[in-house]
Amino acid sequence: MEKAIIYTRVSTEEQGGKGYSLRDQKEKLEFYCMNKGIEIVGHFEDDCSAKTFIRPGFKNFLLFIKKNKNLVNKFLIVKWDRFSRDALQALNMIKDLNEIGIAVESLEHPIDKSNPEGLLMLAIYLTTPQVENMRRSLNTKTGMRRAMKEGRWVSTPPMGYKMGRDSRNKAIIIPNEKAPLIQEAFNLYCKGIYDIEEVRKIMRPKGLTSSRAHFWSLLHNPVYCGKIIIKAWRDEPQEIVKGLHTPLISEETFYRAIDVATSRSKIKSKPKKESALFPLRGLLVCSRCGKNLTASSSKGNGGVYQYYHCQPGCQERFVAKLAHESLEDWLEELTLKKEFANLYLMIMKDIFKKEEGEKDKEIARVKSDITKHLTFIDTVDRKYIEDNLAIESYTHLKEKYKRELAKLNYELSQLHNSDTDFKEYVTFGIGLLSNLKNVYIASDINSKQKL
Repeated sequence: MEKAIIYTRVSTEEQGGKGYSLRDQKEKLEFYCMNKGIEIVGHFEDDCSAKTFIRPGFKNFLLFIKKNKNLVNKFLIVKWDRFSRDALQALNMIKDLNEIGIAVESLEHPIDKSNPEGLLMLAIYLTTPQVENMRRSLNTKTGMRRAMKEGRWVSTPPMGYKMGRDSRNKAIIIPNEKAPLIQEAFNLYCKGIYDIEEVRKIMRPKGLTSSRAHFWSLLHNPVYCGKIIIKAWRDEPQEIVKGLHTPLISEETFYRAIDVATSRSKIKSKPKKESALFPLRGLLVCSRCGKNLTASSSKGNGGVYQYYHCQPGCQERFVAKLAHESLEDWLEELTLKKEFANLYLMIMKDIFKKEEGEKDKEIARVKSDITKHLTFIDTVDRKYIEDNLAIESYTHLKEKYKRELAKLNYELSQLHNSDTDFKEYVTFGIGLLSNLKNVYIASDINSKQKL
């Protein structure tokens, strides 16, 4: 009597399909074996994709035949797409099983092995599921690109957003409870006084947790200013479209963040991580050789002591506490006396008023540049519509002018807000200079370094 293993498989999307359920397949295989007088020595099943043979049930089948050599001579399936959806992998697996005496057979599409044309039919049966998979994948990708061109985000919502529904009941991303934190992160970074890692650490206790790499991507993602990037595919160039979702920041803020990142990438990072014990490491200069001093702790006389010192070969070395006390005494000397604070403020206001005329000229210049760039964009659109401009050139020029326009709008807003900023910074500055030593002592290591 022939002995067989029966195998059943469904993928997630096929679970409810008629004739595809695991129970239906098993019943068909058992009925076939009963009519043909075939003994069933094992049944294995899977509920996953057939793109590869790395499936729990199929792996258990391979272990079974390895432990029970020469016990089985048939591997039965209902249809060839239950076996595999990759023609090359399927043919190799059939070859391997045939070499150990196991024939792979399909109930609905039997192959006449005595006929050479049977191999051709087998290839067709095995290739058809692979073609179906490729077509399904292509349709999915085409549909996703079509939705993206309409301005819809089609993948996992980025941080600060969640999935929702628009007025037409179509999927759209909407701001969630972390949206204000995203806005705060951009605003902090755009000030230009913090690098990305510092902003990440500031935002982490507030609930915006992210890895370094992901946080970098977050601050470079145009989705937050209402844009969606559609990557190049086939003969279609990459393009950026306006999204249907609500932006969390303005284009001006986004491009300001890009500018800050570009300028910071040119600044070399400090070679050693700063320690809270040594806020002056890397800032003090050796009086003997002119190199920057480093710092370290050492044990002695029953305690641990901190020192600033030069590199090996130079004898410059002194107690860190002495340097810290000297700096604090110096800061106290610099502290602005309260009776002079109002005088300084009056002088600065007077200087500011004299510079108002220059500011008006600068505003006029920026407005003129904005008008020019709007004209450039209009010209590019017109040439593209009239088929005088290739899509690649159109996309490149349109994005270039829009980015420059966003920068100009940001510059204009800064000029208009300079009066408010002046009052804000002067108030802060006078307060800082009036209490410089105590502010320094109470600050964390990063603020001490900046100060």
